[in-house]
Amino acid sequence: MKKKDISTTIGLGLGFIVILIGMAMNNGKITLSGLKLFWDLPSIFITVGGSFFTILIAYPLEAVKKLPAMIKNAFFDKSIPQLEIINKFVELSKKARREGLLSLEDEIQNIDDDFLKNGIQMVVDGIEPETIREILELETYEMQRRHSEGINILKSWAGYGPAYGMIGTLIGLVQMLANLNDPKALGPGMSKAIITSFYGSVMANFIFGPLAGKLELKSEKEAKIREMMLEGILSIQAGVNPRIVEDKLKTYLSPVEKLKMIKENQQGSMVTENE
Repeated sequence: MKKKDISTTIGLGLGFIVILIGMAMNNGKITLSGLKLFWDLPSIFITVGGSFFTILIAYPLEAVKKLPAMIKNAFFDKSIPQLEIINKFVELSKKARREGLLSLEDEIQNIDDDFLKNGIQMVVDGIEPETIREILELETYEMQRRHSEGINILKSWAGYGPAYGMIGTLIGLVQMLANLNDPKALGPGMSKAIITSFYGSVMANFIFGPLAGKLELKSEKEAKIREMMLEGILSIQAGVNPRIVEDKLKTYLSPVEKLKMIKENQQGSMVTENE
């Protein structure tokens, strides 16, 4: 189940507000005329348009089409909490030891994660552990490859933005120098020379660079969770004691998460004793 990633939304939203306030503030006052100083349509054509079409040159069209869906993932978190995963595997392990591996088939429909569902299904089907590991590791590798394709596009776009900002600066300087005898042409030329660099810097350092970094972290987190699931799946197939399964999967937790799990287990024990 997808949850909103509030940090991405807050960061972009408040970041835009801060930048807009800085642009609108002139002589200590916030005015609409201050914002108008930073609006230049030719500069947008050069930086945004030019860098986007360079992306089309550098990457296949099919990969670029997937970019909106990839960016959307930066605003949502679909990963299952690790504590929830551990509790699920302890539950499955107990059921498998008590009723046999075939009994897990009843639990498959209640699993939302496709990777975990596929792994448990292979255990129920009696597939060899080496084959299960190979299939699931290949699936994880393919997931990371797909993610890296979109991340690399964003990183490239972050690099092309300032480059086209410099191109716009050169264009503006050429236009300005070509019209030194016309004072009216100096302002637009200088404006284009400076604002294109501003647009390119915002694209790189505020939008595409940070989004690529966020998606890279999410991809690493998802790969780690899948590695954790794989260890749990193979442990269940091997008939490992549920307590050992829990201890093994707890090694993937941070110290804070381990402490949280200990507190939850203690609270659960107290509830059981009171009953």
